Amino acid sequence: MRTVYLDCSTGVSGDMLLASLAHVLEEIEGEGAGFAFLKNELTRLNIEGFGLEWSHKKIGGIMTWHVDVIQTNDQPLRTHGDLMRIVDDSGVTGRAAEWSRQAITLLGEAEAKVHGVSLEKVHFHEIGAVDTIVDIVGSMVLLDRIGAETVVCSPVDLGSGFVHCAHGKMPVPAPACALLAQSLITFGSECGMERATPTGLTVLRTVVDNCGTMPMGRVRGVGYGSGGRSSDEHPTYVRAFMLEKVAEDLPNRDHNHA
Repeated sequence: MRTVYLDCSTGVSGDMLLASLAHVLEEIEGEGAGFAFLKNELTRLNIEGFGLEWSHKKIGGIMTWHVDVIQTNDQPLRTHGDLMRIVDDSGVTGRAAEWSRQAITLLGEAEAKVHGVSLEKVHFHEIGAVDTIVDIVGSMVLLDRIGAETVVCSPVDLGSGFVHCAHGKMPVPAPACALLAQSLITFGSECGMERATPTGLTVLRTVVDNCGTMPMGRVRGVGYGSGGRSSDEHPTYVRAFMLEKVAEDLPNRDHNHA
């Protein structure tokens, strides 16, 4: 049985999750596996005008993976229905596709409630439709590939202070984040910045089975994913652990082997 544990104690965003999960897949399957698999899967979305740029980013002395979604052409405003059709028409199948549909709807419903409009009228302008669907679908196909039977996350740092968005200056957590944080275990650190984004919280709400401390298991891989706001001053990253359940009836013969 495989469990993925997501350490979000310094925050969570879509790009942090995407990078950390790709990194842990590479730790499991070998060098190059994470990026190559993700790039291949995302071509199934048939979205023109974007690419991925991978890099290593040292944050507070810790080497992390970082991914940027680069738009190479102008993108149209997309609605909830547009994003759902992209998933439906893609080659992404199984639970990765189902998770993706659930996450897109959850995010759209939160934005609709905050702005007092119907789900059909929500436009993903502020959070970026291409970034959103790449981060969501990418995270889901990676979790599926890793073989996560259970997903657990730590308490999530929402941050503090204020955030500037398309609708003005708002206190952290911004309204959509406050809605999407429901059912998760959260806290606010005295960092004076937003540390959890709508997309990151949406992915957690969709896939997380339980919140708390890391469950017992044998660690088989650890991935570090930083975000666009991660820096030495604000050392934020998601750590993704892949744990395998230890058979209770078997002796731990390889405990001395890394």
